[in-house]
Amino acid sequence: MRRTPDPTDGRYTLAILTDDGWDKIVATAPGHVAEVRRLVFDPMTKAQRKQLREIGARVLRAVDPDGPRPGTHPF
Repeated sequence: MRRTPDPTDGRYTLAILTDDGWDKIVATAPGHVAEVRRLVFDPMTKAQRKQLREIGARVLRAVDPDGPRPGTHPF
């Protein structure tokens, strides 16, 4: 990551992901996903996973009532 002043408003600082930072995310992602599955989703029952999916959908609708834009994905 690198930090740079916001060109439109100097009161803000933007965090910019560098190529090295992106490479680190790509390298780390598979292990992160596996650990989240093991610790969060695997212990849940099928009914609990369904409830979590429904809760997530409700929260997303509250945050963005118009829904995702074409070509975007909430996760």
